[in-house]
Amino acid sequence: MKTTTRMLPTHWASALINGDLSGYDGEELEAIRLFTADMYRDHHRCWCIDVDSESPSFLTYHDARLYSVLACECSLFTFDVTPIEDNR
Repeated sequence: MKTTTRMLPTHWASALINGDLSGYDGEELEAIRLFTADMYRDHHRCWCIDVDSESPSFLTYHDARLYSVLACECSLFTFDVTPIEDNR
């Protein structure tokens, strides 16, 4: 299994692990959409398998900053990016 980690807003866990988008406003939904689109572009998947929320940190610089997310509490998210084999 190949994985990659990203430091992301802790409150994104519900959306990225469970696909639950309730409670997010329009700007937050757009940021999550852009992040997942980039993951699909780069890795052909966006499957979050773990969130280390034991030691969250308030960070200004994190991996969601590219999507206009300001300083917030962040945790380390782990994604399975194992290449999908082509069965043709």
